[in-house]
Amino acid sequence: MADDNGNGKNLHAQIFQLLMDKVRDDTFPSATHLDMLEFMMQPEDVEEYTSLLIEKVSQDNFPSLDHLRRLQSFA
Repeated sequence: MADDNGNGKNLHAQIFQLLMDKVRDDTFPSATHLDMLEFMMQPEDVEEYTSLLIEKVSQDNFPSLDHLRRLQSFA
């Protein structure tokens, strides 16, 4: 939860970026990490998250159905 000085928003950004970095660096990202990102996602996070998934899908000859379904849910 956010407190009066905005530390909650900063914490959200730190955790979101930590998980995004892990997903970005992993050839086969953890479904748990993706679930956590989607659970905590704010409207302003959607573009960065979906861009990362699009990048993952476009680099793979046989893209993950899970990644495709996740993207489809945002379309």
